[in-house]
Amino acid sequence: MPQLIVHGASYDIDAILFDKDGTLLNFGDLWIGWFDQLVTTVNRRLPASQSLSHCELYPKVGIEPAQRLWDPTGPLTIGSLNDIATILALSLFEARVPWNEATEITQDALHSVSELIDWQRCVTPVKGLQAFIARASAAGIQCGVVTSDDAHNAQRHLSILALTDHFPVVLGHDQVPRGKPYPDMALAACQQLGVLPERTLIIGDSNGDMAMGKAAGLLAGIGICAAPHLDGAHLTLASQVIRDYDALTIGTSTFH
Repeated sequence: MPQLIVHGASYDIDAILFDKDGTLLNFGDLWIGWFDQLVTTVNRRLPASQSLSHCELYPKVGIEPAQRLWDPTGPLTIGSLNDIATILALSLFEARVPWNEATEITQDALHSVSELIDWQRCVTPVKGLQAFIARASAAGIQCGVVTSDDAHNAQRHLSILALTDHFPVVLGHDQVPRGKPYPDMALAACQQLGVLPERTLIIGDSNGDMAMGKAAGLLAGIGICAAPHLDGAHLTLASQVIRDYDALTIGTSTFH
């Protein structure tokens, strides 16, 4: 049976579940620019007196304004698209936009940006990803995606990374009753893959991923910290922390 070897520790597994943003693809390359475009799109619907300031909004979603670096515990990193839309809608309401108009404007902006953003330019893989996924597939390890993004976006991003064929199960926040840190996505993914949770790992870049794995009874949680400005200290629930996929080795267990 296949093993995943991380910093000398071996895990006998049948499957690996992956978060997407910050785990499969580089977070900053995509989501900082996406947020900028979302705010710009919202402002096109507003008079100048009510327009939102990018820099004033940054701290509300977990972006440091000066260097445009993200907080790994913030809403942009962990939250769903609807979470971000709600934060913007609240800011509009504070600018005296009626709540019904504020929610309509932000939801319309979400759909518009999803269709217009240059995904090909923004979606970049974490170091070593494609080679690792190829090795995992060759070893018979099942792979699934469990993301706080919508499933449609996740499928589009996997296609850009040329990884669609390696992920038979892709679940988004919009496909389960409760998102992370609840176990719903992990348990549903294991069921669809036909594997036991106790023979499944989760790899993710947030404690929400790790907490989901623990709640679902997964074997272990591997934290990944690909962003240079982060040291992994926030991944307090992870069994191991890696920088990229070159830190992972796939072996074969001698026990049956």
